[in-house]
Amino acid sequence: MQAALRAMTMAVVIALSVLASPSLAQDVGASDYQFELVDRELKQGYGAVLTVRLVHRQTGKVVPDAVVFISRLDMSPDGMGEMTAPLEPVPDVLPGYFRFETDLVMEGDWSLVLMAKVPDADGYVRGKLIVTAVP
Repeated sequence: MQAALRAMTMAVVIALSVLASPSLAQDVGASDYQFELVDRELKQGYGAVLTVRLVHRQTGKVVPDAVVFISRLDMSPDGMGEMTAPLEPVPDVLPGYFRFETDLVMEGDWSLVLMAKVPDADGYVRGKLIVTAVP
């Protein structure tokens, strides 16, 4: 019984050392992350606040230390890409959540384009989300 237990313990130790080996560790890339809208519909008008979160695809956990550095909002889903709206970052108290104040001057679908850098991940996370301005 003790011999079997020792053999099983040794197998677990070997398996863990192989998995922890730097040469076999998988690199984390930007494709391992995605942006998600907190609310897909917002009231049309001035001072609307868009909230998005950045999550790790495999775990579903919010990524607290990413930096969003490119953002754009336009009506390209409705065929009016030249119709843009300003995006002003608004502080958020929840790590991994990003808020932007904007003016949704028209009803319809708006495309929110974001780019972020996640520490220790190769590349940049790019996201395109559709938010709908409703009356």
